[in-house]
Amino acid sequence: MRMNKTLDPVLLQIIGGELDSIAKEMAYKLVRSSYSVIIRESEDMGCAILNLDGEEIAESDNTPFHVGSLVAYTRGALKTLKERRVQLQPGDVLIHNHPYLGASHSLDLGVIAPIFYQDELVGFAGNTAHALDIGGAQPGGSMDLFDMFSEGRIFNANFLYKAGVKCEDLWHFIEGNTRAPREVIGDLKCQVASAQYGVKRYTQLIDKYGLDTVKLYSEELINYSERMLRAEIEKIPDGEYYAAGYLDDDGIHRDQPEKIGVKVIVEGSNITVDLSEAPPQRPNALNTPFEGSTCVAVYSLFRSLLLDTYLTDKYIPANSGGFRPINIVAPEGTIFNPKFPVATQIRFCPANRVADLILQALAPVMPDRATAGNSAQLNGMYMSGTYENGDYWITIEVDEGSYGGRPGKDGMDAVDCLSANIKNQPIEELELHLPFRFYRYELIEEKFGAGKYRGGTSAVREYEFLTPSVITTESERHSEIDPPPGVHGGKPGTPGAFYKVNLNGEQEKLYSKNNAATFEKGERLVIYGVTSGGYGDPMERDINKVLNDYLDGLISLKQAREDYGVVIKGKQIDLEETKKIRSVSVDVEILK
Repeated sequence: MRMNKTLDPVLLQIIGGELDSIAKEMAYKLVRSSYSVIIRESEDMGCAILNLDGEEIAESDNTPFHVGSLVAYTRGALKTLKERRVQLQPGDVLIHNHPYLGASHSLDLGVIAPIFYQDELVGFAGNTAHALDIGGAQPGGSMDLFDMFSEGRIFNANFLYKAGVKCEDLWHFIEGNTRAPREVIGDLKCQVASAQYGVKRYTQLIDKYGLDTVKLYSEELINYSERMLRAEIEKIPDGEYYAAGYLDDDGIHRDQPEKIGVKVIVEGSNITVDLSEAPPQRPNALNTPFEGSTCVAVYSLFRSLLLDTYLTDKYIPANSGGFRPINIVAPEGTIFNPKFPVATQIRFCPANRVADLILQALAPVMPDRATAGNSAQLNGMYMSGTYENGDYWITIEVDEGSYGGRPGKDGMDAVDCLSANIKNQPIEELELHLPFRFYRYELIEEKFGAGKYRGGTSAVREYEFLTPSVITTESERHSEIDPPPGVHGGKPGTPGAFYKVNLNGEQEKLYSKNNAATFEKGERLVIYGVTSGGYGDPMERDINKVLNDYLDGLISLKQAREDYGVVIKGKQIDLEETKKIRSVSVDVEILK
């Protein structure tokens, strides 16, 4: 798949840059104008420009689960319109969140606007963003759901605007079927404005270069990304690679781990990820939509692993070309490809574990790229309650995890990892607008995996609720059975934990998955994040880095000695004692 020789490579990059700017500008408009903290601060959203086949031409650099899934959203909506024999017109705007027609899950509302140029349909501008509440069984989100219909309002290519005219009945229906109408309707208006802005900017691009030129170069940008990814895949030795891990439980059968086996098959410039060794679909919401979430987790992992922009000075456009060389196999009826109409609302953590297991499988043949075990989960907290006047407050928190140690660098601390890429929510923002009081928000000490390059640590966060509250959680790796592993001699990270502290100060440990757990006014929730595995032999760690970790309060004197073979007295390294313990040479350049 060589580049068309008639195309100008300079113009290719110029048009690619302009397309990237359009997608990013769409995202900025949505983030800066949104009502809810989950979009405004966490940026749990994404925007893209797509061609007539529903392939991404350009995407914003936000959450992979949003931008990557827009392909499936658009194709799912178009399938419905075709079946209904409905023709799109200029000024139309669709809403779509059907989990079995492309949505990542029902709480991520997709807004799609067709792009017309001189009465010809030429593409789509779209975005998805996490809605605070769509009127389901529990505020915000729920684990114990009978089927998709109990998740709340499901939209299947419905019109928010028809030929530029606002469909007031649908807006009125949405407003009357959410517990947080101000935030949900406000965010939805921002999504519409973002999509309409994408339509405007893309038509301006066509005005500038011409329709045929934009079409031709857009297709070449997709082909170019595909060629780049295939070239990197070819560097991986052909073969089958395997890794397995465990979910804590399925949210129903407590303390019964669920095994996930991932096989990665490399053949030339193609990769197949086989998820046949997966638990059967569950009769609750712990199921992952295949196209909108399972596939996206795999695509985003390989794009990050093989086309990391930090490692090259080449232009790497983010588009559907990065999906083409990858095939995902997930038998229907498993949690990664559930059958309609099973619920899918709490779907994220299993898919993120798949991404991490791919890394573990490839680590032996890609030691210069793969990290040690990452936290590979998130602490998704659906929190709600009512004020004295009966009004609901609802928020969705996504608390940090960490990355494993990596070639040449320590793992990153207290960040969302792999397929999430969501920012934290500042405690000042939450205390200002929500009935919370925070007691702690700090890094976890002495728990991450030791290594030549240590694993990342996570955060502990402690809330007091100022109203009676209801909490649903989705998380993983609270069990000792499957902590994030170390690689190449590194040590594993440590599990996370949730605790409820009652009014008497007594502490109760909670499971990683809780459905509508109740908290009285004044009770507290304590969240410990998962820490990650180390990379390489800890005895080879730079002794100055060991000293720094001690001075920063991240490790103890005992850990410095036992894990790293470094003896610290006062605030300095005892070089002679350290030499006696370590079997490798010691750098004599000691930090003062």
